[in-house]
Amino acid sequence: MTPLEPFSLSRRRNAPGSSACSRPIGSVGRNTAVRTALARIARLSAAYFSSNLARAAIAFGLSLALGRGLGAERFGRWILCTTWASTLTIVGDLGFGVLLTRDGARPEAPAGRLLLGALVLRLAVVVPLGAILALAAPRLAVDPEALAGLRVGALLGIAGATYGCFGALYRGQPRWLPTMLAIETGALAVQLAASWWLVRQGQGVAALVALATWLQVAQITIAAILWRSAFGPRGAVVIPSRDDVRAMLRRAVPFAASGIVGNLQTRVAPLMLGYWSSERDLGLFAAASRFGKAARLAPQAVFAGALPVLSHEVGRDGEESRRMFRAFDRGLVALSVAMAAPCIFLAAPLLRLVYGPSFINAAPALVWVGLGLVPALMNAGKKVALFAAGGEAIVLRWSAVALAVQIVAGIGLIPSFGATGAAVSLALAEAAIVLPLWKCEVSTVKSEDAARSALRLQTSDFRLTRVD
Repeated sequence: MTPLEPFSLSRRRNAPGSSACSRPIGSVGRNTAVRTALARIARLSAAYFSSNLARAAIAFGLSLALGRGLGAERFGRWILCTTWASTLTIVGDLGFGVLLTRDGARPEAPAGRLLLGALVLRLAVVVPLGAILALAAPRLAVDPEALAGLRVGALLGIAGATYGCFGALYRGQPRWLPTMLAIETGALAVQLAASWWLVRQGQGVAALVALATWLQVAQITIAAILWRSAFGPRGAVVIPSRDDVRAMLRRAVPFAASGIVGNLQTRVAPLMLGYWSSERDLGLFAAASRFGKAARLAPQAVFAGALPVLSHEVGRDGEESRRMFRAFDRGLVALSVAMAAPCIFLAAPLLRLVYGPSFINAAPALVWVGLGLVPALMNAGKKVALFAAGGEAIVLRWSAVALAVQIVAGIGLIPSFGATGAAVSLALAEAAIVLPLWKCEVSTVKSEDAARSALRLQTSDFRLTRVD
């Protein structure tokens, strides 16, 4: 084998009398590269998982402190204001939460242009919507405290959308991710302590929402200060042209549409249960689905940690990326089965322990939630891999198919089987797209049409260019 020939991906048997050291050096190097990438995914996943647990605990403490300090009515006002603020941020995402992480992780991506382009597009949406929210506040609430909180909440939504651009790009930098997660978790801890103090001082909802807004501004400031250290020359902020912004928006649309379809998938079953079945069935399904959400916590951390690593591998070396993706796929199968097994085999004991004997009838639904977790987690991991490789159009296409299957199956099953029928419809929807998704070879994916060419993001030109 000459140095220019590709090394075989299959194992070679050692010749009689030879040792393992006689394997091709390139093969050993490639195996080492795959193990290194998997180790990075493991470290980032652990960071995400730890941060998520810490933030969940702090968020619970915050709700407890505010609920006890404000009382039910004023606590409801705070929930109203922050919900509208978070809705404003979510609407203004436009798909950049994933796009910036994916593109920013590639070795020569122009991070500064990506940041400015995303900020222009997001602010063009959230600033007018924030103004509308502030003006429409009297129609959403009557109480003066809630009115003031809603108007400040408009600023919180704008600040959240702005920080989201910085945060998404930092999430594409494995070296800086733990730092940014620590900053975000620390800001939430500060919010808990300061909110408790404000309530003790007799301050109202508007002051609490203003505190959250200032903490978002502080995170934006820290991210801006660290920007040059994190991105170096790639972080040079250059004003993108109108064509650049339009091209970026076109690339973000599939991500935004995939997010909408994903949200619909989680909400269709409860809505159909509420229409065709009883409130009791809705409660049983909700109890069963809570276990499914808990089982997803660790895999979701893995997926979040995998996206920047896989994106970097795609941008660096095609052959190594193929090996990386195949190793990731194998790990997905094992992870999916491990997460689903307790729901399948311990359904009744889990429901009795957590919710009490009255929820035992949710056991069949929980079993189907567990059975659906296997294809659901496998599909979710494959979607992350396709996102990393530029296959967002493929993800959108098959996610829409899964949603259609879920709706059709739900119409047929929910009126007769209630909560169990809803869980079965979810499982069938995910199972229907397993093979189509797994037949997609990430090494041949392109952003719009899955053609047999790769894409590269040039530093000198913001537009995506074809590499034949």
